[in-house]
Amino acid sequence: MKILILISSLEGGGSERIATRVASALAERHEVHIMPFSVSKYPYPLSRNVRIDNAGLFDLRERKRFLLRLIISVFYGYFYLSIFRLRFRPDVTLSFLNKLNLLNAFAFFRGGRIVMSERNNPLMKGRGHFRLACLAYRFADKVFFQSETVRSMFSDSIRRKGVVVPNPVEVDCKANGHSHKIVTVGRLKRQKNQESLIKAFAAFNNEHPGHTLHIFGKGELENELRQLVSELSLERSVFFEGFVTNVHEAIRDAEMFVLSSNYEGMPNALLEAMMMGLPCVTTSYEGVEELLGDSGCCLIVPVGDNLALAGAMARIAEEPQLRSLLSQKATAFSERFTVDRVIPLWEKEL
Repeated sequence: MKILILISSLEGGGSERIATRVASALAERHEVHIMPFSVSKYPYPLSRNVRIDNAGLFDLRERKRFLLRLIISVFYGYFYLSIFRLRFRPDVTLSFLNKLNLLNAFAFFRGGRIVMSERNNPLMKGRGHFRLACLAYRFADKVFFQSETVRSMFSDSIRRKGVVVPNPVEVDCKANGHSHKIVTVGRLKRQKNQESLIKAFAAFNNEHPGHTLHIFGKGELENELRQLVSELSLERSVFFEGFVTNVHEAIRDAEMFVLSSNYEGMPNALLEAMMMGLPCVTTSYEGVEELLGDSGCCLIVPVGDNLALAGAMARIAEEPQLRSLLSQKATAFSERFTVDRVIPLWEKEL
C-alpha cells in the first residue's frame, strides 16, 4: 500500500510526534511518504524507510512576518500536494490537524482514499475551529478519532465514517525517581494551563521547599509564565527547559509527572510518563474517564483547582507506597498503547 501522510511539521508537538511514530511503523510493511509543511530544526526520529517530501518553505514557528509566510505556504503547499499526489498516486492520504485536513479535502487531485485525523477536542478550540473540522470531514472517506467522547460531538454522517483509534506510545527509558523533580511536558499555551500548575506548585512549595518544578516545552505564553514565576518568587525552584529532543531521558529521574490541561484529545505526554513508570497527576478534562476508567493508575483532580492539584502533588511526595503503587499501575495500564498493539489498528482502518 502507498501511504502519504500530511503533517504541519516534524517537530514540537504531540501530533507531530504521533505522525512520525505512525509513519515509521507503517513503513515496515508499506511505502510511506511523509509531507511536512513547515521547516523543522529539530525533527523527531524517523525510520529510514520513510521518504520525506518537504512542502515547507519556512519555519512557521517563527513569528516574524508570520501572516505573509503562512499565506505563501498555503498556496505553495496546495499546489505541491496536488502535483505530488497526481504523480505519486497514493492509495491513502492521511492528514493530521485541521489545516492539513482541509488541504487534504480540497487539493485538486484526490486520488485514493482520504483519511483525516482529529487530534484534539474541537469544541474547546472554538466554534470556528469546529465548523472547519465539520467541513473537512464531509469530504473524508474515514475519520480517525482518539476517543468516543470527541467522536460523539459530530453529526451522524461523520460519526458513521469515524473510528476510534488510540495513539501508539513508546518511550526510550524507564523512570528511576532519584530526585525531587516535578515535571510537565507540553506546549506553553492556554490549553495546557501551566499557569495553574505554577500556582499549585507555589502552595506545594511552602511545605516542600526541596522540590523543583521543570516545565518542558516552548510556546507563546513563555514570557507570561516566567513573569508569574517571578511574581511568586519561585525563580530558584521553577525551571523552563524548552524543547528537548530526548525528553524521556530528561525526565526519567523525576519524582512525579503532572498534567494540568484544560482539555486534551489524547494526552500523549501523560501516557508516555506512565509508560516510563512515573507517578502521575492529571486534571479531569473531558474524556479522561473514558481513557483511564477505574484503573487507578494516576491521581485525578478537577480542572483549574490549584489547591487540589497541590494536594495531589503533596500526597505523592509524602507517601512512598502511593508512589510505588501508581508507578506499577501506570506501567501496566500503558501497555495497551504500545506500538505493536496499536499500529495494526491503524493499518486495518487505513
